Amino acid sequence: MRMPLNFVTLPAVGHQRGQLTILEGLLVAAFAAMMFALNLGGYPLFDVDEGAFAEASREMLASRDFGMTTLDGAPRYDKPIFIYWLQATTMALVGVDEWGARLPSALAGVLWVLAVWHFARPRLGANAAVLAAVLLASSLGVWAIARAATADAWLNLWLTLAAFDWWRHLESHREAPRRRAFVWMGLGVLTKGPVAVLVPMATVTLYLLSRREGTRLLRCWWDPAGWSMLLAIAAPWYAYALWRDGWAFVEGFFLKHNVQRFVAPLEGHSGQWWYHLALLPALLLPFSLLIVLPLRALLVDARVMLRRFLWLWFLFVLGFFSLAQTKLPHYMLYGLTPLVLLIARHLADSSRAHRWLLATVVSAALVIVVSALLPELLPHWVQTRTLSPFHQALASGASAAWSWQDRAAGLAALLLLAVVGQARHWLNPAATLAAAGLVLGVWLSFRLLPWAGETLQGPIQRAGLAARGMELVNAGLRAPSFSFYRQAISPRRVPQPGEAFLARLDRLPPVPHEVWWYERGVVLARALPSMPTSASEPEITNASAASKFEPRAINDSPDIQANPAATRNAAASVLPSSPSTNGSSPRETPR
Repeated sequence: MRMPLNFVTLPAVGHQRGQLTILEGLLVAAFAAMMFALNLGGYPLFDVDEGAFAEASREMLASRDFGMTTLDGAPRYDKPIFIYWLQATTMALVGVDEWGARLPSALAGVLWVLAVWHFARPRLGANAAVLAAVLLASSLGVWAIARAATADAWLNLWLTLAAFDWWRHLESHREAPRRRAFVWMGLGVLTKGPVAVLVPMATVTLYLLSRREGTRLLRCWWDPAGWSMLLAIAAPWYAYALWRDGWAFVEGFFLKHNVQRFVAPLEGHSGQWWYHLALLPALLLPFSLLIVLPLRALLVDARVMLRRFLWLWFLFVLGFFSLAQTKLPHYMLYGLTPLVLLIARHLADSSRAHRWLLATVVSAALVIVVSALLPELLPHWVQTRTLSPFHQALASGASAAWSWQDRAAGLAALLLLAVVGQARHWLNPAATLAAAGLVLGVWLSFRLLPWAGETLQGPIQRAGLAARGMELVNAGLRAPSFSFYRQAISPRRVPQPGEAFLARLDRLPPVPHEVWWYERGVVLARALPSMPTSASEPEITNASAASKFEPRAINDSPDIQANPAATRNAAASVLPSSPSTNGSSPRETPR
C-alpha cells in the first residue's frame, strides 16, 4: 500500500510544533496569495460593479473628499465608505489602475483564508484546517470575489471573523471573543451595511434556541459595551452622511439598497426561490461533488455542537437570501465558509478520499474544457438570441480575442491535471486539491479572464484611453469604467451643441452629431452646433479636441462586417451619415 507524501501538514513534537504551525500558516497564505493575485491587473475592469467601485474611489482620491463618494460627479449611496477608503489608499500607493482597484479584495481574500485555517486547526484538526483553506481559496465563487474590485471580499472576511469569535465565546464563555465579534460587525456595517450584523447574530440566535438557552441568548443580545463598540466604529460616518446629504442618503442607502433589495427585485436581478440552491454547485467548482460528504452526515452533524453551529449559519444564509426578491450570485458566499469547513472535516475523515480527489480533478478538467469552448460557441449563441445591436457588436469580437496560444494553454492545463490526478496516490489530499486548484486558477487568470475582459470591456477601455484630456458627457452607455480609464468624470446627460459624448450604437442621442471613434458598438462623437450645410463643409467647433479621435469608417469597419446582417442594418440605421473629419462620407473615409 502506498503511503501518501505529506507536503503540507507535518507531524511535530515538542518545540517543533509551534514552528511547523507557523510554516503551515505561511504556506496557506502563500497559496491564497497566488490564487488571488496572479495576473490581477492583466484584464480590464468589468462593468458595472467593478467600474463603479473603482471610479468612485478614483474620484475620492482626485477630489480629496474622503467623507462621501460620487460616481461621475453624482452622489453614490450604494455602499458605505470603508471599501472606498481602501481602494483610494491602494491607488495612491500602487497606481490608479486595475491592480490598485483590486488589491484590497485580494488582501481580504488572503486574510479570509487564513482566518478559516486558524479557526479550524484546533477544532477540526490540522489536516481538515489545511483542506478548508485550500477549498476556500480554490472554489470558483471565492476566487472570483477575491479578485473583484468590490466590497464583498471584505464583508465576507468580517462575517467570518464575527461568527468565529461568537463561537469562541459560546464554547469558552470568555468575554473577549464576544467583544471582538462586535468590532468585526462594526467594520462590516461600515463596509456593506446591516447584513454584517444580521448574519452572525441570526446564527447565534438559532444556535442558542436549538439548545433552549434563552437566558444566554438574552445576554448575547444585551451587551451595552459590545453595541457601544460597534456604534463607535460605524456610527460616525453614518451620522456624517446623514448630516451632509439628509433624506437623500436615507432613501438611497437604507431604503433602496437594503429594504428594497429584500422586498422587490432591484435593477432586474430577480430569480426563483431555488436560485441560490441551484447556484451553489457553481460557486464551489471544482469541488461541487464534495457537497455530498456533509449532506449525508447532516443528522450526525446536528448532534456535534460546532457542526450544528456551522450548519445553522449556512442554512440561514440560504433561507434568508432565497426569500429576498433581489438575487445575486455573491449573496450565497456569505454562507460558503461554514459549508467549506464541514466538507473539509468529512473529507479528512473519509476512507475513500482518493476517489473524491479524482472527482475533483475531473471537475477541474471539465471547467477548463467548457471555458475553452466559450469563445467558439458565444458568436453562434448570439445569432440564436434576440440581443440588442450593441451586445451583438460586443460579442462579435469573441472569436478574434481567442488565439492558438490560448488553445495550447488549455491542452497544457489538461495535461497537468492528468498528472495531478495520477499523483493523488502519493500526495496528501490537501496537496492534491491545491495542485488542481492552482492549475485551474492559472488557466482562468491568464486565459479566460483576459479573453472575457477583451470581449466585454476592450472597446470601452480603449474609448476611455482615447478620450483622455477631453470634456465629454455620457449619453447613454452604462459603463463607469470608461470614466476610470479616461481619468475624469463623464456626466450622464444629453450632450449640448459642440460637446463630445460617449454612447452605444443603438442609443445615440437625438441630436445632430459626428462620429469620431467607433469600435464594436462603442461610439465617441461630437454634437454639432447645427446641421452641416453641405456634405463637404461640416460644422465642427473644436477641431483640436476632435483631432484626438482617429476618423473611422463606421459601416466599413471589420467589426461591423463580422456581425450578423441584423446588426449591420441596425448600426446603419442609428449611426449618422454625416461627413467625417476629412470631408468624406463614412463609406469613403480612407482607412
